[in-house]
Amino acid sequence: MTKIFHTLFCLLTIVFFLEACAKKKDQKMVYLSENYGNFPYDIYEPDEKYELKDYLREISGLSYFTEHSLLCVNDEKGIIYKFNHRKKEVTKKYEFDKPGDYEGIEMVDSLVYVLRSDGRIFKVDHLKDNIHSVKRTTHLNAGNDTEGLGYDPSTNSLLIACKGSPAHSNKYKGKRAIYEFSIDKNELSKTPKYLIDQDQIRKILEFDSYSRFSVKLLENINPSQGDLTFQPSAIAVHPITKNLYVLGSVGKILVVLNPKGNIQAIVKLKRKLFRQPEGICFAPDGTMFISNEGKGSKGNILKYSFKQ
Repeated sequence: MTKIFHTLFCLLTIVFFLEACAKKKDQKMVYLSENYGNFPYDIYEPDEKYELKDYLREISGLSYFTEHSLLCVNDEKGIIYKFNHRKKEVTKKYEFDKPGDYEGIEMVDSLVYVLRSDGRIFKVDHLKDNIHSVKRTTHLNAGNDTEGLGYDPSTNSLLIACKGSPAHSNKYKGKRAIYEFSIDKNELSKTPKYLIDQDQIRKILEFDSYSRFSVKLLENINPSQGDLTFQPSAIAVHPITKNLYVLGSVGKILVVLNPKGNIQAIVKLKRKLFRQPEGICFAPDGTMFISNEGKGSKGNILKYSFKQ
């Protein structure tokens, strides 16, 4: 009976989602706050699309490296890949640790930081043939499902976005959390620096009753997945505006926060273009790169010019 009941609930949920999508197909795709202005990227028209080899089908993190190169990780192997987007190929691989679920990468000065989904941070001191990495355990764990890693130069800290539980209790229920790891102190903040309110996102996106019910229904069917409105998969600080760009593969949206954590914009991502967006980074001139896992096809990196 339990299996039948579960199947019926899943079928019912699918029906509600289809109806919700049908009702919302004519709605706008970019939502802006009154004081934000225009979204500075043609998000549905990338300048370039770079297809990746099979070993980066599961690309899960992205960082700016040099004028023509990005650093990437996948969520299976402890390898850092240097991708030259001018040559459109991986030009170097650096093995830094054993296989694991690596989700984020960020370069700060000459150091490279890699985030694992269980909250552990790996510091790689140089990119050479025999590289050395140091693992740092934090109070976050697999239940928090840490997926996003960015760098905030204003505080010399790493920003860690949790796809899963925002804390170890229900203290921040209904929120998505971003913690701050101080590079100077080599420690993670005990409480989130930013909290993103799921209900506020639903209000901005004008979720109707069908969509709201579907989200709650799915949360009850699979509590481990939680609220599917928005689950952060990547984060980066814009080098010019200083806004935070938080990417969500689950929910297929891009949320822009100002430095105080207020929502400035929400962009709905088309599934045809964004199969599974898992990485985001910026060049110093504001050029944006977003990586997508292959999800049955080739992984890719999209490039966007910054329009001031």
